[in-house]
Amino acid sequence: MKRYIFTFSIITLLLLSLGCATEKTVERGDIVRVDYIGTLEDGTVFDTSILEEAQKEGIYEEDRIYEPLQVVIGDGSTIPGFETGLLGMKEGETKTISIPPEQAYGPEDPELIFTLPRILDEIPKIEEIPRFEEIPRVFQATISSFVSRYGQQPAVGMTIDLADWPGEVIEVTGDNVIIEHKPEVGKSINNNSVAFTVTEITENSILLRYDVEVGDVLPTEIGDLRILEMTDTTMKVEAIPKSQIETIYGVVNVIESGENYILKLDSEVGDVVTLENQRGRVTEVTNDYVVIDFNHPLAGETLYFKVTTVLIDKGSEAGFFESYRLFIFGSLIILVLAGAYIFMTQFYSKEEKPKKKSKPKQKKEKMNGELTELTTTVEEVEKDLDDKKESKPKKSRAKKKPSKEKE
Repeated sequence: MKRYIFTFSIITLLLLSLGCATEKTVERGDIVRVDYIGTLEDGTVFDTSILEEAQKEGIYEEDRIYEPLQVVIGDGSTIPGFETGLLGMKEGETKTISIPPEQAYGPEDPELIFTLPRILDEIPKIEEIPRFEEIPRVFQATISSFVSRYGQQPAVGMTIDLADWPGEVIEVTGDNVIIEHKPEVGKSINNNSVAFTVTEITENSILLRYDVEVGDVLPTEIGDLRILEMTDTTMKVEAIPKSQIETIYGVVNVIESGENYILKLDSEVGDVVTLENQRGRVTEVTNDYVVIDFNHPLAGETLYFKVTTVLIDKGSEAGFFESYRLFIFGSLIILVLAGAYIFMTQFYSKEEKPKKKSKPKQKKEKMNGELTELTTTVEEVEKDLDDKKESKPKKSRAKKKPSKEKE
């Protein structure tokens, strides 16, 4: 009975240890899918991966797919505190992660808050402008935009077709490409219903002359300019602006004011402004100015995430133990079972053998005792017989003779 109890205990412990040992935990390099609910310190839910929660909190977005977020631990695709909080979590575990601003979107930076006047510019209704326009001889573009337009990677010396004349790649650095305009002096070009001629090329610039006539219209970003008068060097133009103009700061309303047109920002709190790949939000609007905050909306906030690890896929950077844990624990179990089997067979065989052999030995000893006792008895009987035989008197022959004489 003891042997069976011991064996059952060993196997039970091994199975329990195997279950604990093979449980996945999040490590660097792992690909983890998590459901989460993000809240601010006052309990406001600002983001979630759960559809029902988004609908409940009024933050549902129609163009978003609500599903567990996939995170590659260590690649920096999420805020540092989120990845750090996932480390060590088990598959299926739920916990709340508290992330201070330093590990989230950083503290609020006052230098990223700009105040702009609502009136961006004033345009005269009628003005005199130069007939010549100067443009830089070289310009810079991103490699991604170059590849998107020309379908190949830029290389120094490559000739490309620009809008009005050829261009040459003169430098490729990091993410950017430097291109030089290659027009010919005296070449006339008609672009967007405007004719102009290349009159001069200097080391740094190209000089263009507008070839226009009275009554012609020049298209511009704010609207059209109608030619009223013209000389060899200047043009007198009348502005015909649009009613609204899209600018980098948002929509601008064009308002007539005396001899000018006023370009006034038409902004509202919450409007998004994109400037040099940075997104800002309008946080304040007055009659005179607009405040745009380019800090992240969650900058300076302590964030709380209730996360559940839905799935853990062990990555290439997982440790040796994690990568081969099943093999290691399988081998250990085999070794322990083998050792337990050897121990039990050896221990119990030694314990039980004396018990098994004791019965024949006792029986043999009993038989030997009985035989000894029987032998002793026989010897005693024989001795008694011999004693009796010796003590019995013998008949004398002289006694017989008288009997014969009597007859």
